[in-house]
Amino acid sequence: MNRPNQMQPMNKQDLYEWVLSLGLCAYDMLLYLDTHPDDKDALNYFNECNELYQKAKASYEERYGNLRAFTGEPLESWDWNAAPMPWEGGM
Repeated sequence: MNRPNQMQPMNKQDLYEWVLSLGLCAYDMLLYLDTHPDDKDALNYFNECNELYQKAKASYEERYGNLRAFTGEPLESWDWNAAPMPWEGGM
């Protein structure tokens, strides 16, 4: 799976949409693998989508902040959502 416009760096909205697309891809493959657990090609594709998702999500969060409150790390304060969220027009 290749990201759009590989020659140009992604802006906030493009990166957010890329994260969403990769998350959907990985989740869709999980659902497929529930009914086709022996499909090695599907498992490889899931692993590819998941790896790209993790990298894109990390890149987004490094540049623009957390996408979710569930970060896996203790919070210093409850300000993770101080800025407008992407679905609130915070692009």
